[in-house]
Amino acid sequence: MSTIGLAAALEELREELYQAQVLGAGQQFAFAVEEAELELLLELRSTGKGDGKLTFGVATAGLSGEQSTVRSHKLKLKLSVRDRATGGTSPEISDDEPGSWDEE
Repeated sequence: MSTIGLAAALEELREELYQAQVLGAGQQFAFAVEEAELELLLELRSTGKGDGKLTFGVATAGLSGEQSTVRSHKLKLKLSVRDRATGGTSPEISDDEPGSWDEE
């Protein structure tokens, strides 16, 4: 079973953010990370049971077992969007005509 410590998880997050920064260079819309939340969960489950059955003249035995490992990593980023074409302000996405999309 492989493990990941807090330092390794944070380094992985840094590398992902660096890569996103490089890929976003020159794009019109930029994203600023306002907040990052990292949650690491590890759950180990081990169960086992055995049962046997004896019938007249024939012996039947059964054995079953189960082992599972669950790893979960959850990353939550709060991003703000900036439009570089307008000097870094928040982009405005709108339509000149009032009303909802459901109206025809």
